[in-house]
Amino acid sequence: MSQSLIQQYSDIRIPVLQPGTSSTGFAALSFVTDLLVTYGLFFSDYSITTAHNAGFIAAGVLLLLLRLASIDNSAISLVGNNGFSKTLSVISYFIVQSAIRAGCIASLTHFFLPEPLALGLGITLATIISSYSSTLLLTRKPSQSDWLILGIVLTVCVLILRLVFLGAMEVIPQESYYWNYAQHLSPGYLDHPPLIAATIWTGELLFGHSYFATRIGPFIYGILFLLIFYRYARLQVEKNSAVFACALAVLLPYFFLGTGFLATPDASLTLAWVMALYFFYRALVNNEHQAWYGVGFAMGIGMLSKYSIALLAPAAFVFILFDAQARKVLLRKEPYLAVIISILVFSPVIYWNAVNEWASFAFQGGDRFDEEPKNYLWMMLTNILAIVTPLPLLALPYLFSSKIVAKGASLESPFNSRVRFFIISFLLLPMAVFAWNALKNEPRYNWTGPLWITLLPMLAWLTVHATRVRWKAVTVILNKLTPPFLVFLICIFAILLQYLTIGLPGLKFPGGGARLLGWSEVTQNMLVIQQQLPADTDRVIIVGRDKYFITSKLAYHGTAAFLGENQSLEVTGHHLLEGNSLMFAFWNAAEEYEGATVIMLARSTSDLSDDELRPYFDQLSPNIESFPLYKNDFGLPKITIREYYYRIGYGYKPYQQNN
Repeated sequence: MSQSLIQQYSDIRIPVLQPGTSSTGFAALSFVTDLLVTYGLFFSDYSITTAHNAGFIAAGVLLLLLRLASIDNSAISLVGNNGFSKTLSVISYFIVQSAIRAGCIASLTHFFLPEPLALGLGITLATIISSYSSTLLLTRKPSQSDWLILGIVLTVCVLILRLVFLGAMEVIPQESYYWNYAQHLSPGYLDHPPLIAATIWTGELLFGHSYFATRIGPFIYGILFLLIFYRYARLQVEKNSAVFACALAVLLPYFFLGTGFLATPDASLTLAWVMALYFFYRALVNNEHQAWYGVGFAMGIGMLSKYSIALLAPAAFVFILFDAQARKVLLRKEPYLAVIISILVFSPVIYWNAVNEWASFAFQGGDRFDEEPKNYLWMMLTNILAIVTPLPLLALPYLFSSKIVAKGASLESPFNSRVRFFIISFLLLPMAVFAWNALKNEPRYNWTGPLWITLLPMLAWLTVHATRVRWKAVTVILNKLTPPFLVFLICIFAILLQYLTIGLPGLKFPGGGARLLGWSEVTQNMLVIQQQLPADTDRVIIVGRDKYFITSKLAYHGTAAFLGENQSLEVTGHHLLEGNSLMFAFWNAAEEYEGATVIMLARSTSDLSDDELRPYFDQLSPNIESFPLYKNDFGLPKITIREYYYRIGYGYKPYQQNN
């Protein structure tokens, strides 16, 4: 962002080693207490999550006692106007900082540091980081604009949480599936364009095979997204509202994970989407003709990410059709050159489809919907509430009102009829397309996520200026509830990230967590099973018995980076057994594995029954064996999350021979 925002951040930051005290001596005493309690519990066979949280609490209690006893007279006042709000500040700081500590500890462990060393270094690193991030939730200098400062503080904390957990949290199945894309670089794929594959491939080229390397590209996309989003917001609203809009653009659930953390196509899609909005606004509303070249580039990049960005084209056409000023661009060369630019950028995907019988376009156009037509509009609405919360919905009525400011208020709305029509066109027209599809087919939860980027500057402006805006029933909610709600969201995300990484004291992982956790241990156990096969076994293949979750996780973790030097697993999908395994069927033809020994892993014994498997093998192992999936990291006891099952088939026969 601009230099002035960096200065604003510097002005509110209190440079202390520990929050709540400016005394170096007491801060050092608190830090030593933290380490002593943490290591004492760790070496007493408590888990890392219990040990580091207990140490953190002990350090905080010590500072509090020193403050109450008037021993520490250097104590710094806490954020909040009363005891209740100050208590909430303490709780939010503890939750976010505890997560930052967990992320640092887990990341260092994944970089092969011994647990005792990672524990101490992680706490030290997190303490330094907190001085620049989470401490601002607890103590900071007063400022003239609470909204601007809240926006800065929340945005900084989100970026830090993302950064420390990049290499700490296990990749989800979708990320591991796209990692397999990167192992088979291509101009196109069946179910998505290729930019996510190139992004992951580049990250691993630079940093090797790790969670951090897989996600570093999307993290950078998230930074760029934020910078461009701020500039987009500034086209409509003043600085305070634009900065607060940035907090919304990183904290609403879809954006927290989708715009700068998870290695999925949404990371580059949202970047291209906000870039396209920025240039569309300049071209259509501000009549900047050169901006059309930016539109062409952004749309091309977006089409390399996800085809859904194509919905911005009819949205722009609707705006041009009904806006008298914008219609003039139809007589200029720039919009048509923008189309050519976007096609050139997108041309690798067009080429791949042309030589693969237009497979990807057909898949996106309808082949992926194999269920019976059914009205899923309710599911789409539920998805919207889940991924962006009800907050943006509160701004929708103002799009259709020419009088936004309350009568007699000394405020001028930046949302004239043209600006509101721009937002309506680029939000509601694509939304209508998704709603039409939901009348027949089941919508995916994240499809409508990028659409809300268009509305966030207006939502932020309404929140910041709520006391002078019409319809008090709505503005009271925006003004009074939005700040604590955003703090609540960051606390929820902090708890979730810590839980999925090193766990929470006394809280077990549910059976559903098996899709997310423990797959490094799974592949190590798979390697043991493979090594127990007869020495004369020529070729051993691991097959996951589902669409792509199991196969992708096995392939990602079945590498030397997780199994050790010169150790790996050969993994492919259950298209070998005539199941749907998406791109794995393109990469690995069944005929390649004729005669191989196949270890099959499934969630259900029914997927490994004789009736299911016998046609494909000369011989099957007599029994279906249980395969416990557990998470055994960071000092946690070896507790099974759920049971999976495996069976071995000998002498694989490709399914063509069975027809």
